[in-house]
Amino acid sequence: MKKIIVITVAISFVATLILVWGGHKVVKVTGDAPFCGSCHSWDGLIAQTHLHDPIHGNANPKGVQASCTDCHLPHSSLIAYLGVKAKNGIAEGWTTLTKDPSKKDWLANRENARKNYTYDSSCLECHKGLLERASKAEFADEKSSKMHLKYINFKGTKEEMQCTSCHKLVGHKDLGETLFKQKDTRPESWDEWEKQRKEKK
Repeated sequence: MKKIIVITVAISFVATLILVWGGHKVVKVTGDAPFCGSCHSWDGLIAQTHLHDPIHGNANPKGVQASCTDCHLPHSSLIAYLGVKAKNGIAEGWTTLTKDPSKKDWLANRENARKNYTYDSSCLECHKGLLERASKAEFADEKSSKMHLKYINFKGTKEEMQCTSCHKLVGHKDLGETLFKQKDTRPESWDEWEKQRKEKK
């Protein structure tokens, strides 16, 4: 009987290690550009603007860069992170299989994406020092401290702000211009004009 208990405990321990390690690997592998891009290939221009971003993207001269999930999943708890990851994964997979990207108004969707797919807990995972700094008297006169204090004071009120309430352009270099150009169908050459004219007939 003692031998069975020892074997059961040993097998349970090894199985738990494998599950935890394997689970961690799966979450890691499914949290960055190659995997995210498999469904987000239809909004590839948006991903490109992140690659060119000099602060949070691949163009950062110091090599510091945020992955997709660093900004676009909540970091308030592991349950929230995994829950939203699963929900978004299913939704994006379905969208990729059933929708036409050329019909989506990416420009009009920006505010929705900013409000619902960028999380303060994500920003604060790296930038929590800004709020701590804002709370200290010696930094009270700094413009950024004044604004971050407003963020702290408005928390839980009807005037509550998100980081993206002020930092609207964070994470994607020239996203607005890129989306406008994508939506803008005016011809840029005589050949394009001819092509559009023929398509309208």
